[in-house]
Amino acid sequence: MGEATLGRVRLGAMLLAGLSVAGLAGEIGTDSPTWNLLAYLSLGAIAAGFVVTCLRGRPWILDPIVLPALVAVAGSALRDPVSTIGLTMVLLLVQSLYGTTRSWAVRSVFGALSLPAALIAAPTPIGALVDVGRSVQMVPQIILVTVLTRAIYAALGRQEQAAARDALLARTGKEILAATQLDELPEIALAAARELIRVSPGTGFLVLHREEGGLRVIAEGGLNDKLTDRLLPESVLTGPASVLHADAPRIRRWLVEELLPGRRYRVLGATRDLPDPLVDAFRTLGTQMRLGEANLRSHLELDHQANHDALTQLPTRAKFFRELIAAVDHRDPGTVALLNIDLDDFKQVNDGHGHAAGDELLVQVARRITEAGGVRGVAGRLGGDEFVLLLTGLAGPGEAQEIAEGLGRRLVEPMRLAAATVRVGASIGIALTEPGVTASELSRRADIAMYAAKARGKNRTELFSADKHGAVARHRTLEDQLPYALERGELHVYYQPWTHLATGSWGGVEALLQWQHPAEGAVNCRELLELAERTGDIGVITAHFLRTVAAETASMPGGDRLRLGLNLSAHQLVDAGFTDALLAALDGCGLAPERVTLEIVESEHIDDPRARARLEHLAAHGVRIALDDFGTGYVSLASLRAFPIHQLKIDGSFLTGDPGTLDLVLSVSTLLGTESIVQGVTSAEQLARLHETRATGAQGPYVAPVMTASDLARTAPRLTK
Repeated sequence: MGEATLGRVRLGAMLLAGLSVAGLAGEIGTDSPTWNLLAYLSLGAIAAGFVVTCLRGRPWILDPIVLPALVAVAGSALRDPVSTIGLTMVLLLVQSLYGTTRSWAVRSVFGALSLPAALIAAPTPIGALVDVGRSVQMVPQIILVTVLTRAIYAALGRQEQAAARDALLARTGKEILAATQLDELPEIALAAARELIRVSPGTGFLVLHREEGGLRVIAEGGLNDKLTDRLLPESVLTGPASVLHADAPRIRRWLVEELLPGRRYRVLGATRDLPDPLVDAFRTLGTQMRLGEANLRSHLELDHQANHDALTQLPTRAKFFRELIAAVDHRDPGTVALLNIDLDDFKQVNDGHGHAAGDELLVQVARRITEAGGVRGVAGRLGGDEFVLLLTGLAGPGEAQEIAEGLGRRLVEPMRLAAATVRVGASIGIALTEPGVTASELSRRADIAMYAAKARGKNRTELFSADKHGAVARHRTLEDQLPYALERGELHVYYQPWTHLATGSWGGVEALLQWQHPAEGAVNCRELLELAERTGDIGVITAHFLRTVAAETASMPGGDRLRLGLNLSAHQLVDAGFTDALLAALDGCGLAPERVTLEIVESEHIDDPRARARLEHLAAHGVRIALDDFGTGYVSLASLRAFPIHQLKIDGSFLTGDPGTLDLVLSVSTLLGTESIVQGVTSAEQLARLHETRATGAQGPYVAPVMTASDLARTAPRLTK
């Protein structure tokens, strides 16, 4: 605002001066053509000088001599030389709006002398002495107008400086608030401090930082750039004039202020008294810096807490994947690798030494992973004992494998905890970027490679290969998409009856849940249950299975008496809440427990005491238990006698082997007093062979194919004969 006002005043003065000069051109009229020509040229030069001074914003160095001389020449050619008073006044008025006070005083003296010089130099000296006397009487008025004009200029200058300082501080405040890193703030403050000095001529500053041996100059403005980085004695704080005299001889006044207690200081200097507004502006700048730094530290702390794991201080999943996306999108394929790291035996540490020991272990693991990545690595924790490491600037897969193997060796080294010294390993999957591979796909590949490494044993590394890891990739794809299979309507129930060998009637039907994946094709019941266990969706899948079976069989003829075999994962028996949840689900679906036979695959979970207790609980409520694929596992006869087994479903492979082996397996059923259903019957010969044994029933494509609910409904009467 002040600068604009001063500019308008200068422009107005220049225009008025030009008009005055133009008006005086008509007053020139001596008897000498040569003198008249010189006068015209002088007036033109005076007008040009006014324009140039206005455009430059400062007077020319020779203005004090040249312009008064031109005024004297032009004034001497006027018909009434006393009119030179007006020209002199215009000159002094314009010159009062530029330059320092000293230069203005010099120009005013020479300008005032131009009036008598013009009168004396006039070609017609008649009445010259009278004119000189009259002009001398006008000098006080001329000086008064000049002084008043200078006072206006000084006020406008102060207003201009104040406006510039206010605008600068406002802009600096916005820049400080917009800063995102702490190291940006000193640069913003230094630029603002130098700008404050620029709009306050004759001033300067130093910023000093205490270190061993003295005070180091870390910033300078308006004084001597050679002072930067110089080590000054402690006495500069008490006597800056004596210490800095040689480097800033024009500075007479100094002010020392403490910025950081005992560590950092600001030294302001001025050729005369330090302007209070400038001191206040520097103090305001310091306050802005402190507030901005506190605000940014708080923001960075909150951002760190939101984007870093509270335990290990590693980036969280969201922050890490932002780094991963940036690396994949902006770096050449093959130069970026992602390591997916899953600890081996971490659960044993947690169970054996407590969660505090587990937390200690995770912190040490995070440190070792960060060290392995070095300056080119970004480590992250995805949750639990799963970590990731992003590597950039790689020469190829060999370098990524070398780092991964080194990390594996580092992680298997003993870790000293408060409770004990423990050892763990890690399964590490490696995936490198390729053309067209997104960050999401890279993460999936590293995950697949990690699962492959874990399947091979503990403390191993595996580099992803599309050819090598196709099956694992399929499993990971299915696991990722299983939670959405229900809502997309991709899960369907099919049925396969089994027949009584003695009567030929159908004794029951096995319900099979199948996933019709749009890309991977059919996923059978057994694989589907295993996937659901790994993803944690087994409860939801089982509930959907029971509801569907109940709804589809309810409308069939005799459906309320239909015996249903339902596949079950033996691993579910380890879940403490499984039996109650299953019984509640059966009740909610309207399925009587006596109609249900749970078909459990023979596995190591059968020998778990918890599984035995839950099977007994289910049997006590009327649920029948069948051991599926019997003969392919390793459950002992003693274990079987301890279980409430109602039915053995014998694997069909025994139909093509030694007949004596089949008889031996069937004898187990006789010994236990259970039904024995032989699966996988594919021909009339096999069915005839079973009629000669003690088998209870037969199941397979020759007996009855797998069918939909509508197909089953059409054959339902055979199930209830």
